[in-house]
Amino acid sequence: SRLFATIFALMAAGGGLFAFSQKSRVEVPAAFVYAGSAIGVALAGDLITVFAFWELMAVGSTLVLWSHGKDTAYRAARRYLMIHLLGGVVLVIAMVTFIPSVTFTRMALDWPAHWLILVGFLINAGAPPLSAWLPDAYPEASWSGTVFLSAFTTKTAVYVLIRGFPGTELLIWVGLFMVFYGIVYALLENDMRRILAYSIVNQVGFMIAGIGIGTEMALNGAAAHAFTHIIYKALLLMSAGSVLYMTGRRKCSELGGLFHSMPVTTICGTIGALAISSFPLTSGFVSKSMISQAASDGGLLTVWL
Repeated sequence: SRLFATIFALMAAGGGLFAFSQKSRVEVPAAFVYAGSAIGVALAGDLITVFAFWELMAVGSTLVLWSHGKDTAYRAARRYLMIHLLGGVVLVIAMVTFIPSVTFTRMALDWPAHWLILVGFLINAGAPPLSAWLPDAYPEASWSGTVFLSAFTTKTAVYVLIRGFPGTELLIWVGLFMVFYGIVYALLENDMRRILAYSIVNQVGFMIAGIGIGTEMALNGAAAHAFTHIIYKALLLMSAGSVLYMTGRRKCSELGGLFHSMPVTTICGTIGALAISSFPLTSGFVSKSMISQAASDGGLLTVWL
């Protein structure tokens, strides 16, 4: 809880600094409600508190997206809100209908309510078959809004899965599907922010696979990877946001030679790219290696490969 609450607070501060010149009067307050709700989920002691902050996160993040003010952002915000309210409805049905106690402890998939809770958590994680909301919505936010959106929703889902479903074997295969789904679609994209949005699905897949493995090394790796991913993904999206702010262009094919006009942004983007690629001496190298090492330690050859 402290690990996730700490990185959420750091991200709120960093994102707020990046958005300092944002003209929208809605975006930054909504982003801070969003971040505070994520911290609330991380510090929740029971499922009712999780649900309350879960829904407040949906409202805050939708307002961040909506505040961009364009028609594409409005439409994406409506779709985004519908998906996340669906996740909240699934959670509340599970709590009201089936669960005798709302204590938030580890849950086995031996009860309909626990399956429903798992589904509600996976919706926010961007798991299949409801993965499309993430690359659909995040690139439509403003140059600063996407930075906030990348940090909280999927990582709170990772947190609640670590807490509620460690060692659930199904999550290994869900995570591996997300790894390949995210990277294949990222490779096919031309829009730089959609590439980064698909890579969020890819990176969260590593975390969910680690949760499914469920050993101490795997869970530490999943938590560490969530922590490091928030930092380097924010760096990448800040770099992309800076390019969008300065050039007004999103497509990679329309960009080139930015090192000459934006050298600091180029260096920062390169550092983020090395970290997400798990280059040695970067944070991503350490955290992703912990997950693959856990698969190796458990004799899970297919998963390791």
